[in-house]
Amino acid sequence: MPILKTNSGVPTWPAGIVGSLAHHDTVAAAAIADKNAIGALGIDIEPNEPLPDGLIDLIATPREQGMYDSRLLQRRDLFVLKEAIYKACFSLYNEKLGFHDVETDIKSNTGYVKKIDCIFSIELYISKDIIGLAYQH
Repeated sequence: MPILKTNSGVPTWPAGIVGSLAHHDTVAAAAIADKNAIGALGIDIEPNEPLPDGLIDLIATPREQGMYDSRLLQRRDLFVLKEAIYKACFSLYNEKLGFHDVETDIKSNTGYVKKIDCIFSIELYISKDIIGLAYQH
């Protein structure tokens, strides 16, 4: 069955399913789960390339800039994780977020959304692409 989109671009999943879609110029990714096991799910994918210049302050909060070394901050890891959290959060709360509304802790595999006092589990997969996954039980 085709996965249709709402006017805002959010996919509409069959009853009992949660999911998320992502893509960049050369690849696409999808994540789906049974709604009884996972309440919200978000995925994002980016090429495994450095962030464009000048984006670290936009993406990383001051706390994250203190937690992570410059090598990690210059990668797209935080970007994909925050985009995945945004998608999972939006599906639950219909809340638009900025990058500084979310703080990640890669070591504990969690992302915290301050605006709504909500925690998501996060996973990061790195190969020729960087994939961020966020979910909530």
